[in-house]
Amino acid sequence: MTEYNKIINDINNGKLSPVYLIHGEENYFKDNIIKIITDSVINEASVDFDLKKIYGKKTDETQENEVIDFVKRFPLSGDYSLLIVKDSKNLSSDFKNIISYIENVNSNSILVLSFNNNLDKRKKIYKSSQKYGTVFESKKIYDNQVYGWIESQCNFKSLNLHPNSIKIIADFTGNDLSQIDNELEKLKLNSNKDDIINPEDVEDIIGFSKEYNFFELTKVIGKNNYIKSLEIVSYMSKNIKKYPLPLIIGTVYSFFNKLFIYHSIENKNEAPKLLGINPYFINEYREASVVYSMKRISRIFGYLLEADKRSKGIEFDNTDHLGILNDLIYKIFKSN
Repeated sequence: MTEYNKIINDINNGKLSPVYLIHGEENYFKDNIIKIITDSVINEASVDFDLKKIYGKKTDETQENEVIDFVKRFPLSGDYSLLIVKDSKNLSSDFKNIISYIENVNSNSILVLSFNNNLDKRKKIYKSSQKYGTVFESKKIYDNQVYGWIESQCNFKSLNLHPNSIKIIADFTGNDLSQIDNELEKLKLNSNKDDIINPEDVEDIIGFSKEYNFFELTKVIGKNNYIKSLEIVSYMSKNIKKYPLPLIIGTVYSFFNKLFIYHSIENKNEAPKLLGINPYFINEYREASVVYSMKRISRIFGYLLEADKRSKGIEFDNTDHLGILNDLIYKIFKSN
């Protein structure tokens, strides 16, 4: 996410805005921007004097004035006073006083307004913040964007990961951006700058298996390797915390859904972009498309739906994870 990385770079380079309005559903971006602002302007000596955090409360009509009083004053110890308002929607009904301040800010203060959900861009508080400060919409990342997000963060953190390493991390973390960030930090701390981080390194440093993971499961299914598929689901079923049954089924569904779409793409050169995958992996879909026709995939969707119901205990016993997975794999391979 270029906009997010630009804001982080600006803060790290001392280019600070007097006002930050952060809104949207993804907490990772909001929390990280706030943390980096705080780390940049507040030190151990100033934390008790120049930092204030409040949560907007509908029942407290004095909060807006409290905010104005704090940001108008000069810092007592550091270079800036920093006020962070969480759940800012409840701070005021019209933000009249806040808007008035934003249009005539104190250059020695930084005001951060964080909103839990998306803010109406027609609101004056949004327009004023955009004109005089920095506005960021914190959007959720979809599953098909996770690989690209990890790739961009690797570039940002100067990490050189092999495409298979990125895929393994993406499969394990899903769109949990905080976990992704933690895993990448582990890799950064335990590798040299110019190293190419291979799946073996991911397994050694993070603990994700390079042989038994979601990526390898869909890969061997695509290669029509029945025995290896059974071996992987057997391994996964022994650790249901790390490999939840619904996630395994969802991963296999996602693979076949993309494969179904691949069949329908006339210009195969456009497939990586349309499928939201790295071109490095497109050959796996090309090979799998020979094994699985659209008609066969349609039948497999039915088996996946049945397995999903069983995993949720709908009309079936959901305690036998290995039995559900073995049955699913059997039906996939016998679906000709």
